[in-house]
Amino acid sequence: MKAYRNYIHIGVVTYILLFASCDKWLDVAPQTQIEAERVFEKESGFQDALTGVYVKMTNEQLYGRELTFGMVDGLGGQFNGQTSANQYYSTVNYDYDEENFISKSGDLFENSYNTIANINTLIDQINEKGSGLFSGVNYHVIRGEAYGLRALLHFDLVRLYGSSIASNGETELALPYMDAVGTVPKERLTTRAFLNRVIADLDIATEELRGYDPIVPTNAANASVYLRDRTFKLNYYAVRALQARVLLYAGDKVGALAAAREVIESNVFGWTPSSEIATFDESNRNKIFTQELIFCLNISNMATVTSPFYDPEVSGNLLARSPYEYESLFDPVDYRFVYLTRFNESIWRRYSTKLIQNGSTAFSNRMPILRKSELYYIAAECLSDTDPTASVAYLDEVRRHRNLLDELSPTLTSDQIEAQIRLEYRREFIGEGQLFYYYKRKNASQIDGVYVTMNEETYVLPLPDREIFYGQ
Repeated sequence: MKAYRNYIHIGVVTYILLFASCDKWLDVAPQTQIEAERVFEKESGFQDALTGVYVKMTNEQLYGRELTFGMVDGLGGQFNGQTSANQYYSTVNYDYDEENFISKSGDLFENSYNTIANINTLIDQINEKGSGLFSGVNYHVIRGEAYGLRALLHFDLVRLYGSSIASNGETELALPYMDAVGTVPKERLTTRAFLNRVIADLDIATEELRGYDPIVPTNAANASVYLRDRTFKLNYYAVRALQARVLLYAGDKVGALAAAREVIESNVFGWTPSSEIATFDESNRNKIFTQELIFCLNISNMATVTSPFYDPEVSGNLLARSPYEYESLFDPVDYRFVYLTRFNESIWRRYSTKLIQNGSTAFSNRMPILRKSELYYIAAECLSDTDPTASVAYLDEVRRHRNLLDELSPTLTSDQIEAQIRLEYRREFIGEGQLFYYYKRKNASQIDGVYVTMNEETYVLPLPDREIFYGQ
């Protein structure tokens, strides 16, 4: 996008595509405010609308691939060495002018704002209708999830298309924060101003969910058929975990630490027992560490989605690395290496098996979005300067549950702790799309294993051409 374009007219695209989500949503397909109001006459309409948002988020252009194990993982150096036939060749080479990358970025951008438009309509209607239409605590939970999801989608957009705070995020214009229904062009905000809007939405989500979400032990009496399986929804602790992630990105270590500690100390999420990981029966192996997932998306066709990218027999698509890179990254006894990667001798490549989930249904069809270990890394980073002993203790806690039993030295310096945190991000988040954002937040000049010097040109993705077409 040209620098002089300070407004973006996104509403024209997203409002026309509004409600293209789950099956019930597709049956309705309204295009006017009057029709939208008809859909939201009953509580069930709000429930279907929110389900539609979650289903749309599983789209392969969003968290079903590109924002997890696909494009964003490639940008973070989690796979490399692809030939020109691989659809991520331009991604791992940071060739943002190549046609395939332009298409992927455009689809991601458009689908994200389309989903946000759906959320905005839901929020607009729930604020208008009020709580009287709803049973039990559903008004507060649905409203809280909606505000939280709007924040999540916006945050990931600005982490791709805006400057980081460590770079030019205080002054450079990034994206508009779309928080209303309509087609009026919205002004682009700096990353700092944009993050303030994300934080404001998360504050609303927190207040709505804290006293009502049944995942909170004191709210257990609020459990119902509708409010089941809360880790598949942006629950209260998921919102707090997201706050920790956002506040750290914004440079607020005090706030990030408080949010991370609340989730950690709630003891709602356990550690995955070694008996579920260290088994040679791969069909019953818990590769995704389900007990540690704070929020994940249910992708019913996960095996179909992931298998083309983790099957050596599918020519040109394998998302892999040299075996030497994996061996230098992991301790040889690390569960994440022993049980979550596979070596193929015929092509001399090693690749992750985390998302090959075609075994036990208890461990399948889950795409991680927020997990417990990240909060330990956030806490460790926030304390590395002020309380290095506590910082190291947080890291050691995760390491023990990955079979790394040798404790780190309690006298590590802040820089040494940071090196350990970086190492853990590289190991823990393979296939989850978080590593690129870590390097960008740090404004690192080098991504490990990537032979490209990183700067503003490579960290900030160009706004898609299709958006320019609709721009004002």
